[in-house]
Amino acid sequence: MKFSFLSFRVPAGFRRNRLRRGWVWARFAPLLAVAACFQLREPEPAAAASEWIQPTQVDILLANFTTAVQRLNVANYERSLSGPDYRFVPDPTSAGSSPALFANWSVPDETTYFTSLRRRSAAMPDNTLTLTNRRDQLYTADSIEVSALYQLRVSQQDTAFRAGLLQGNIRLILRRRNNEWRIIAWRDQRTGPGLCWTDLKKYFSSQ
Repeated sequence: MKFSFLSFRVPAGFRRNRLRRGWVWARFAPLLAVAACFQLREPEPAAAASEWIQPTQVDILLANFTTAVQRLNVANYERSLSGPDYRFVPDPTSAGSSPALFANWSVPDETTYFTSLRRRSAAMPDNTLTLTNRRDQLYTADSIEVSALYQLRVSQQDTAFRAGLLQGNIRLILRRRNNEWRIIAWRDQRTGPGLCWTDLKKYFSSQ
């Protein structure tokens, strides 16, 4: 019996399976190519998520905020602030020649500067935030102003920003929605010749 490649016929079932596989790859290849262009975001460490406590009280919100600043927890820092209603009013002296930078400063700007600061800090940051002489002024059952003197010590690795201690007065407007408190406004004011929080935001928002 003679065997010839010319007379060999591929079984119909094999051809159908091969065509089906080719159709599947042709359909999903564009999706795979698009997916390859994106880098998956690393999940937030479990320890970072566990630092958040539902802010059903003003003191809990301030504790969340303080811990986020000290540990440079970007997710919890952003979570302490209230979406599109949020506004930051800088110290006018520190804002200086950059009034446009703070003209419409909102939560995304906070996240940008804070993320930049995080990238230029050690894996285990050694920051401290102390609030003293705190005064609370209740406007309504769901709105309150908190004023305090702050001392913020930052330990970061950008040698161009040499200030390790920032001092000033912080005034926060807090609002409660769905039984959770958030910061909806923040005014910063220097209290001495040194740098204040506005200087930190101004520098790292451009890095």
